[in-house]
Amino acid sequence: MALDQKALQKKRAKRELKRKQAKKATTGLSGAAAMAHAWTVAAHAPIADVLFSPKLFEVGIGSVWLSRQLPDGRYAFAGIVVDVFCLGVKNAMYNIMEEDAYRAALTRIQATTEEALERQEPACARKLVEGAVAYAKDLGFEPHPDYRIARLIFGDIDTADCATEFTYGREGKPLYTNGPNENAAMQRRIVNQLARRCGPGGYEYYLEVSRRTAVDLSAELTRSD
Repeated sequence: MALDQKALQKKRAKRELKRKQAKKATTGLSGAAAMAHAWTVAAHAPIADVLFSPKLFEVGIGSVWLSRQLPDGRYAFAGIVVDVFCLGVKNAMYNIMEEDAYRAALTRIQATTEEALERQEPACARKLVEGAVAYAKDLGFEPHPDYRIARLIFGDIDTADCATEFTYGREGKPLYTNGPNENAAMQRRIVNQLARRCGPGGYEYYLEVSRRTAVDLSAELTRSD
């Protein structure tokens, strides 16, 4: 037992030394520079967890989660909400945190999803997300602004290592389904962009509405901005 305790203390001391070294490396850097340095390190750190929504290509939207363990024991992670039917990356989050906080965050994410997230190969996770981004860009839609940082988690992962081919859209067409944060004006812009890009019959959309009928809202969506 005494040996176990000594080994634990030695491990903690080693981790604390690495944390101090990492802090020293970023001392004097601006906030942006420090973040850039941290994510440069994260891009090559050992991969910890790679998870995704198992029914992503059935329902059209889901999450991809990828994390890496840094030399100082902390975890860098990115959670990306992907719309594989139309909009690509709809939302993204990223952070670097201590192991206990990271494990708690992962538990909360798992608890709030209808379907338990499943393990995925790192190369396929990256290929899936970047393919969705490319598909959406071709339609005229840019990824969520936070994806600019979140995508750095992919780092040295090579998509050539994934043999899976992903097909975006539904039945050969983009399908837009509105989210809770998209108001009528945003919905109208998205549908009008699909109309310009795909032409009549080249796209579909499904709107969840309340208080107003689907007919009323559909008529509004056909108006130009």
